[in-house]
Amino acid sequence: MRSLLSFAKEIIQNRKLVFRFSINDFKARYAGSFFGVLWAFVNPLVTVLTYWFVFGFGLRAGLTDGKYPFIVFLITGMVPWFFFSDSITSSTNVFREYSYLVKKVVFNIRILPTTKVLSNLYTHLFFILITLIVSTANGFPPTLHTLQLFYYVLCLFVFLTGLTWITSSIQPFFPDVMQIISILLQTVMWTLPILWSPSAFSPRIVSFLKLNPLFYVVQGYRESFLSEGWFFEHWKMSLYFWVFTLTMLLIGSIIFKRLRPHFSDVL
Repeated sequence: MRSLLSFAKEIIQNRKLVFRFSINDFKARYAGSFFGVLWAFVNPLVTVLTYWFVFGFGLRAGLTDGKYPFIVFLITGMVPWFFFSDSITSSTNVFREYSYLVKKVVFNIRILPTTKVLSNLYTHLFFILITLIVSTANGFPPTLHTLQLFYYVLCLFVFLTGLTWITSSIQPFFPDVMQIISILLQTVMWTLPILWSPSAFSPRIVSFLKLNPLFYVVQGYRESFLSEGWFFEHWKMSLYFWVFTLTMLLIGSIIFKRLRPHFSDVL
């Protein structure tokens, strides 16, 4: 617990460095391409349009409850997923990517996974704005419920912090973790209520799927965009999410502390 409090203190003390580092990282990812950072927004947009065309006009799987236009239902679930998947893939490799900083004793490398998550947050905020526009155009304008997005962004940010401490600490010793994550991402997405509504399945199956903390976040985003309810109405899921997330932060902190002295030997 002291380690977690120490990390929070370090982030606050080094907030300018973290912010500057995240901006530079965001720009560097597309520095060699002709259209630059535009690709950060084009790729997710193309993905959303593809799913909309295939499932909204083609397959018509009937897994949504029909209360909302499919594009609204789809994009409100895809927005948090893009943030999660992009952040976990970029943060996992951060110590190998910045190996020259890892070998510097004076640099606090514990902030590196957080800067990666923060750099993906900029794209995420853009897509939140796009989703608000799409929802409003389809008859679902922002309400007081929309303010809950701040809470759910915080939930996802903290969850990613703990998870990326674990994956980024393991990656220098086990590079195959990136391939494992890629496979898991393809599987996990289909277990979340992104392309389907919980009402399409039995309560027993939904109860099992809710064990994934991301279920709480995806549903929360959708409820915030579509003004379906307040987060405190799901107090049991909220409690489960934060207990799970804080436990993961503790585990991630321990793993990082144990493996940190050996990073230079394998990078």
